[in-house]
Amino acid sequence: MANHYLLHLPDGTEYGPVDRATFEAWSRQGRLPAETLVWPEGAPEWMSLQKALALPAPSAARPAPTTPAPSPAASSTHPASARPTSAPPPEHDHPETLPSMRTPAFDDKRPRARAGASGLLAAWRPLAMTLLGVIVVLAVLAGLWVALRPFVAKRRAIAAVQRHALADRRVEDPEAGLVIELPTGWMALRPDNPFMVRPGARVRLAQPAASIFGAVSVAVRPRQMDDLDAHLDDLLQERLPRLPSQKEGGRSDVQLGKGRGRLVRTTWEDGLVPMQGATVAWADGYDLFSLDAWAPGSAGGAFAAEVDALCRGIAPKGQVAARIDEAVERLAVEVPELSRDALRLLVAERLSEGRGVEDVPSAALRTVSRGLDALGATEAAEMRGIYQKVWEPVPEAERVRLASLLNEIKAGRPVRDEDVLALRAVVKAGVLALPEEQRARLQELSGRAVRQSLLLP
Repeated sequence: MANHYLLHLPDGTEYGPVDRATFEAWSRQGRLPAETLVWPEGAPEWMSLQKALALPAPSAARPAPTTPAPSPAASSTHPASARPTSAPPPEHDHPETLPSMRTPAFDDKRPRARAGASGLLAAWRPLAMTLLGVIVVLAVLAGLWVALRPFVAKRRAIAAVQRHALADRRVEDPEAGLVIELPTGWMALRPDNPFMVRPGARVRLAQPAASIFGAVSVAVRPRQMDDLDAHLDDLLQERLPRLPSQKEGGRSDVQLGKGRGRLVRTTWEDGLVPMQGATVAWADGYDLFSLDAWAPGSAGGAFAAEVDALCRGIAPKGQVAARIDEAVERLAVEVPELSRDALRLLVAERLSEGRGVEDVPSAALRTVSRGLDALGATEAAEMRGIYQKVWEPVPEAERVRLASLLNEIKAGRPVRDEDVLALRAVVKAGVLALPEEQRARLQELSGRAVRQSLLLP
C-alpha cells in the first residue's frame, strides 16, 4: 500500500508528500480538517481523509522525503516562510507547498487535482466578496437616488421658474388699481415666461415648490358687478371647451387683504393627470377681478392653503369704487326712487364706458321703465300701483304730458332738457312724499327693474 500522501486542505493549499506515520500523527493531533482530501501515492484519484485513514498500513516503510513536523516552539521562532512545506502550520495559516519539495516521480503520477466544494468556494470567495460589495454599493446609490429624486426634481423646477420671475415681492398694477403682497414661496412671472400663456392676464404667478400656477385678470362687466357668483358662472362656462371634464366642487367666501371675494373650486383631468383649481372673484367698482389658480391633484391640501395665503395678500386699491361712491352720494338726492345699490349700477355703467354721470337722473327713468316690463306680473302691478300714488298730486293735463315724455325717454328718443327736468321734479317730489315703507318698497322693486333692464340687449 501507499506510504506517501499529498494533502489538499479545504482552503485550497496542499502539503506533502508525507509518510504514513506523519499523516496519521497530524490526524490524531486534529491538525487536519475533516474536509481534507488525500491522494495516496499510486491512487487513481483524491479521496476523503476518513477513507485514506482506513486504508491498511504499508508493510515496509520507505524513507520519507520530507522533514518531520516542527514543534510549536520551533514554529514560533521562525518566520512563516521558513517553515517546512510538508508540515501544516497552525490553523488558518497554511503556506503553499513548493513544487521543488515534491519528488519528481510522485508528481508525475499525481492525478489531476480535483477541486472539492470547499476548494471551489475558497477560490471564488474573493470574487464573490467583490461582487457583493459592488452590488451593495449600487443598491445604496439606487436607494439614495430614489429618495433624492423628488427633491432634485423640485429644486430644478424652482430654479427654472425663478429664471423667469420678477425680483419684487410686491406686485402693483396702477392702471387696474391692484396691489399684491406675495406670501413666502410665491413669485410673479414675466409675461414672456414659458410656463403659462394667459392672454389678457394682468399678473402671472407661481408657487413652484407646490407646483401651483395662477393668473389675475380684469373684466369690465358693470352688469355683473354686484353678482360675483354670476361672474364665476361665466368664467366656468368659458373654460368648458378646453376643459370638458371640469367639475365644480363648491363655493365659499374668501378673505382678501382688503374686502372679500367669492371662491369656486374645480377639478378636471389633464390627459391622465388629475388637476385641481380655484377661481376667486372680487369687484372694485365696475372692474371685476378674477384669480385663477391650478395645480396637480397630488398637491393635496397644500393647494388650498397656498391659495388662501395668496388671497390675503391681494389688496385692491378701491379707486374705482371710490369714484362711484362719490357720484352715488351726489345723485341719491336727485333720484330717490332708486336704492344706492341700483344707482351704483347706473353710475358704474357710464363710468365703465367713459361717459359722465350728468344724465343719470334721466337714464334712471328710462332704465326703470324698460325693466318694469321684464319683472313678474305681480311685482310689475305692485310697482305701477306705487307710481300711481307718485303721480296723484299732478294735474290731469300735466300728467298726460309727462306720461308722453316718459314714453319718449323709454323709447330712447331725444327729449328737451327742460322737459326732463320737469319730469324729474315731479317724480322726486312724489317719491319723497310717499310713506317710508312704500318708498323702501319702491326702491327695492326699482332696483330689480334696473338689473333686468341692464341685461336686455
